[in-house]
Amino acid sequence: MKGLGTRLRWAIPISLGVILVIFLDLWAGGNGRGLVGLALLFGIGAMLEGIKLGTRLRSDLMLGLICFSASFLILSTEKYRRLLGFEDGIPFALVLGLPLFLAPLITELAPSIHRARWRSSFHALLVSQWLVMPVLACVSMSSDPLGSHLFLCAVWMVKGSDTGAYLCRPSFGGTPRDPVIPRQPVEGLLGAMGSAILIGVAYAAILQHESFPISQAAFLGLLMALAGQLTDLQESALKRSMGAKNSGDTIPGLGGMLDMMDSLILAIPLIVWLRTLWMD
Repeated sequence: MKGLGTRLRWAIPISLGVILVIFLDLWAGGNGRGLVGLALLFGIGAMLEGIKLGTRLRSDLMLGLICFSASFLILSTEKYRRLLGFEDGIPFALVLGLPLFLAPLITELAPSIHRARWRSSFHALLVSQWLVMPVLACVSMSSDPLGSHLFLCAVWMVKGSDTGAYLCRPSFGGTPRDPVIPRQPVEGLLGAMGSAILIGVAYAAILQHESFPISQAAFLGLLMALAGQLTDLQESALKRSMGAKNSGDTIPGLGGMLDMMDSLILAIPLIVWLRTLWMD
């Protein structure tokens, strides 16, 4: 449990700040501006940290910021989406599929290119597109009648699953679930799933909205835990390939913004996609 106190001292105020912004968003009519603003804040911060893991050149950081901003502007604006043929909104195959496709490229291909001068720029480009996708998913989520509630519930489920995995992980031994990362045992995964399901069920029971039944919340909790653990492993692989322990030192005890939002990279697009299927 070493370090848990430091984590909580920073995690609780940040969580309360996120909750406050979301509730102000709901109080203002649920227009989604607070949700998108939060996503942009953490998305840009995480993107810059992800690029710095591979390069410190200002030109690469600027390239990543430009690519991130351009993708966000084009895909979040209806006029520009129509020019690309996306009349029905942001394609979920893109928002969900691109992070899955880019993660192994970032962790394996980019670090393997040692001598090429363009390696660092290539890394910056990949990271910018990897991390703009969950932000775009939040744009799509903001159009859902329960968008802000879904985002808040997803954050609690994912972060609750992290805490459940941390608390249920044995101090010694355990059953490894990944041969590359033996310190991540099955017991931790079970704790993550159980915590996320309980949080989802509790949120749905309190909300009592017909479009978000308890059964749906429990299923989403299971998927959020699995998606969160997957992207957590991907970010861990990225840090290992770059020889870093944390993505940054922005938040004591928690690392950087990328360390905070890594579990949401697939979770948010996944919940938006499933809600679209269920609402049709």
